[in-house]
Order: sequence, then C-alpha cells, then structure tokens
Amino acid sequence: MSQQDLHKRELSVWLRRLALIVLSTSCGPALTEPASLNISGRWSTSDAIGPVTMVQMDLAESPDGTVQGQWSGKLVPPDATCPPSLGPTPTGPITGTNTVLALNLSILGTGDFQGQALDDRTLRGSVFSCGIFYRVTFTLVGPVPGG
Repeated sequence: MSQQDLHKRELSVWLRRLALIVLSTSCGPALTEPASLNISGRWSTSDAIGPVTMVQMDLAESPDGTVQGQWSGKLVPPDATCPPSLGPTPTGPITGTNTVLALNLSILGTGDFQGQALDDRTLRGSVFSCGIFYRVTFTLVGPVPGG
C-alpha cells in the first residue's frame, strides 16, 4: 500500500469518527441528563421480588434527576433467608437517579432496580436481588401522602 493510499485511509477513518461524534452529540440531550418525566409519587407492584411481595415505593425526584424515597412490602415466607434480616413487613430507604438513559434505584434490603419510566403511570425494568433478576412493573397509585 502506498503512502498516499495510507493517508487517504487514515483520513477516511478520521472523518467517519468525526461524523459519528457530531451525530451523537447533536441528536438530543446527554444520556446522563435528568429525564423529562418526573417520577415523584407513590408506586406499587403486584410482581414479587423473590419472597418480597406487595412492594410500594414513595419517591421524590429532584430537578437534577436524583431520587430519594422509602419502600415497604411483605415477606412471604416471613423467615426467608434471602434477602436477609428483613422481617415480615420490611421497609427501607431508596436512592437513585432518573436520567434520559435509564432509571436506577437502590431499594435497600431488596435489590437494585434498573429500567425506565414508560409514561407518567408506568415504571418497567428488573430488580437484581439475591443473584436473580426479577422483571417488575410499577404503577403510579397517587401522590405521596402528606408530601
């Protein structure tokens, strides 16, 4: 391959990379930007996360996309070994982020949710708990009481 052919090839590769960078940065918001849909409210699911059932989440989202909240549920059977030390009516804090790319919530004691807000009434994804992925759909049931 001649020097001229080599330079043409390098230029072609460089131009394709530049085009990809321009396209990826001009198509919309950065993937780490807060999502346009605020997920503040009370969410509930009938899907079981292992032995944890009747999960309800009270979430508050800040303008920067950070999420804080509390969860509650029931443990069936009440003496399940994983997740450990929850008791029959577990509760705990929730922290996470709601970005253009994904919704990520750490449901302390139960597992980590990764998914998306499909619309203003539906969150869908999976919870990784005790080494297993559980598909979960949460439905908005209303505002957080007293919030």
